[in-house]
Amino acid sequence: MKSTSRVILHAVILLSIVFLPLAADAGQYSPWAIEKLVGSQAPEFTANDLSGKRVALKKFKGKPILLNFWATWCPYCREERPKLIKLYKEYRSQGLVIVAVSTDRSAQKVKDYLKKVPMDFEMLHDNTKEAAAAYGVYSLPTSFLIDREGIIKYKFMGLRDWTSSGSKTLIDKLLEK
Repeated sequence: MKSTSRVILHAVILLSIVFLPLAADAGQYSPWAIEKLVGSQAPEFTANDLSGKRVALKKFKGKPILLNFWATWCPYCREERPKLIKLYKEYRSQGLVIVAVSTDRSAQKVKDYLKKVPMDFEMLHDNTKEAAAAYGVYSLPTSFLIDREGIIKYKFMGLRDWTSSGSKTLIDKLLEK
């Protein structure tokens, strides 16, 4: 029994030594990096819209933003879309901006998807993953609520019901200021 425990311990130590440098190289996708963003200035980025035009996040300066990273292949992202669409229809007249950033490799896949599920809000394509890296995004969907001053107030990882009372309370707080 003791020798089995030692073998397991040695194996764990060896694997840690081998894989730790790989984890360190992943830097921008560290699961801890995303935690530091809440309460800080939203990282600036520029990405293409679906017509190929470059759009910078600063275009929306002074407006409350729901920044949503997603992909067409992500089942949770697809499930979340109708809730985002409904939220936007309800809150756009109050000034809420939704910026959906697709991490798909192909802009054409996003365009094809939008033919089936049209969206009225800003759609950007981040095939280089630069915007996702700036926000420490390592899972989809991931969303951020950014206030009018450009401060990240909340982050959400995973599927969220944006039509729930809890989500609407957070949106209302964002719109108050």
